[in-house]
Order: sequence, then structure tokens, then C-alpha cells
Amino acid sequence: MLPGVGIFGTGKIVYVLVPCFRTRGFRVEAIWGRTQEDAEKVAKQLAIPFSTNKVDEVLLRKDVDLVCIVCSPHLHSQITVKALGIGKHVLCDKPAGLSQNEVLKMVRAAQYYPSLISVLCHSLRFLPVFIQMKKAIDEGYIGEITVCDIRVQCGSLLRKQYDWMCEEVMGGGILTNVGSHIIDIICYLTSKRAVKVHGMIRTYTKTTEHIHGIRQISSDDFCTFQMELEGGSCSTVTLNNHLPGQFNQEVLVCGTKGHVAVRGGDLYGQKKDSIKEDVLFLDVEDLKYSPKCMKGVSSSSLLAETPDGLNTNNMSLILPKLYLKGFVKIVSALREAFISVEDKQCWVKEPVAMAATFEDGQYIQAVIDALRKSSKNKEWVKVEMLTEEIPDSYLPLCERQTPF
Repeated sequence: MLPGVGIFGTGKIVYVLVPCFRTRGFRVEAIWGRTQEDAEKVAKQLAIPFSTNKVDEVLLRKDVDLVCIVCSPHLHSQITVKALGIGKHVLCDKPAGLSQNEVLKMVRAAQYYPSLISVLCHSLRFLPVFIQMKKAIDEGYIGEITVCDIRVQCGSLLRKQYDWMCEEVMGGGILTNVGSHIIDIICYLTSKRAVKVHGMIRTYTKTTEHIHGIRQISSDDFCTFQMELEGGSCSTVTLNNHLPGQFNQEVLVCGTKGHVAVRGGDLYGQKKDSIKEDVLFLDVEDLKYSPKCMKGVSSSSLLAETPDGLNTNNMSLILPKLYLKGFVKIVSALREAFISVEDKQCWVKEPVAMAATFEDGQYIQAVIDALRKSSKNKEWVKVEMLTEEIPDSYLPLCERQTPF
């Protein structure tokens, strides 16, 4: 028996999530929006039976056992802690919170309720290409890891209207929204965490055609940083969202015996004694459902026909297809975790065992905090994990949690 789902958020990603949950047998029972009007509008469009702008009205519904949090990041921690406290499973979007202090509250709640699912939507972990890449690394294909080099180039993350994505302190920016995925996938692939970091974070686009006047954009649109990993290996990452309409991502991991590289959804590898790269894994789904192959297929039928349930024509405008496919695979893993048990409160750990935990989220936040400090002070900064919560009275005003 699959649990009923409650969605927190009314952004465009909801138009991906709701069909995705439904095609896998979940019932989407309720949706929360910042305003009642927003919630009702999305609920009507997606045929969701209940809508509200009150958090408790979703959490206290008996037909909601799994909550999916895809709203503004400043609410992630509060909703997560409350949901776990009343016995709801949680799937939370990145970033986990706005500060380590917020994420630590989520970590403690998850530890206190270990019988509940509590995972983050770092979707790259679930893609077959990265699973194969990790397997190659673990089996010694490249020897000892020396260097990781990651480059992501994409268009602007800003929307037409002014919202939280425009403000760094509210969780906006390419470091938080793309860099968090990269920091996570480096840790997943190498099984190593960053010891210290050095970064440069910049905001070049401070106004747009629609966002100007007294309001200015503070969220970063370019970021480059280095991380020294455990054991002496290092990572270099460049994130650039000044290429409209494009998305290019390359993940390269070098070692003492060779290298492996993910370009798009394909995996390549080369030994040091070889003269050319070998194809280690091809994304067959992309080949089968390329634009040429799908010519003449309606977008409404595509959702049901593709193996991952993705409308690749329209949904790539919401998230890059690579991240969307990973997101869908997380939902599929959740289905497998629940489908084999009769009690909807019970679940099997194995299908979601590789998912990012809240502890992973705290580590990612620690790296982001260190990078911001490094960029400000122009120096290497040690990555430090909080072990105790800091009282709100000692925090900057922007980091304090306020009641709903």
C-alpha cells in the first residue's frame, strides 16, 4: 500500500512531481501554497483534492503519510522537523536549509525518528551513469583518486518575478542550487569529504528587464572553487549560468591509473596506457527518446510512454533533463520502498539506501558556508561541522526560525 502524498510548494517543479507520483501509484492528496490563491490554482490545474496555505492542515491529514517539500528553503527545516514529529515520511528538496543550524535540527529529528524515511532530493546519485561511474572507481579502474574536475554551464536560474531565488540569504544562487548537487556527487563518487576549501563567488547580474528599481539581485550567478579532500586528493568546480538556453555538465575523475568522465548521460573511461577513451556506459533511454525519435508523439502521451515518465519536450524547461531523470528515479525508489509491505507506515530501506541523508545535507551546507567565508576573506577555509545547535538569539536575523 503506497502512502498518500502531501506537496509543499507551488512552483513549476510541482507540475513534474505530481504526474510522476501518480504514474507510480501514489495518491497526491493535498498541496500547500504560500497563499490560498496559489494553492487553489495549482490544485485545480492538477486535480489535487485539497489545498491550503496552512502547514498544519496538510501535515495533520490522515490520508497524508509522505510529504514532499519543494517550497522556499527558509521553510524546509521547520516543515521537516514538524512532519517527522507527527510521524510523516519526508522527501525534502535542496538546499536542506539556509544554515548548518537549521539542517542540524533536521538531522536530530531524523535520528529521533529512525523508523521514518528522511531523504534529500540530490538526484544525481540515482542516475545509472553515476552508479556505473562509482562502480568503476570502487573497482579500481582509475587507481587512487587524484583530481576531480567538474564544470557546469547553464542559463539563468532567475524567474521573471522577484522571489527567494534572487536573494543569497534566502537560498538563491547557483552555488546553493547547482553547487549543492555537485558537492554531494563528489562525496558520493569518491567516498571522501572536503577538509578545506577556497572559492570565488560572484553576482554579475544584479538587475534584469523584470527585476530592477529599488530591488537588486544578490544571489550568485558564477562560482568557482577548489576543495581539498580527505587523503590529499582535490576537486575543482566551475559553475556558470551565463549561457542562455544551454545546459552542459561534465564530471571528470582522474586517478593514478586513468580517468572516468560523465558527459551528459554517458560515461567514458581511459587507462593511462591507452591512446583513446572507451565508452563505458551509454544512456540508452536518451538514444531511444531523442527529439528525432519522438517526432510526432504528443507531449501528453510522452509522460506515460518514456521509461522514466518524463515529458522531455516541456519539462527540461523546469530542470535540466539529467536532474529531472534523477528526481523521477528517487520517486521510483520510494515506490519500491513501500510497495512490498502491507502497512503504509512500514518500508524497506534498500531501495532508498543510496539517497542523500540529512547528515549529508549538513555536510553540504558546511562546505557552502566555508566557501562563502572563503570568497569574502579571500583565503582557504576549513570545513567545520556543527555538533550543537546555536540558539536563535545568537544568529543573524536572516537565519532565525520564525513560527508559521
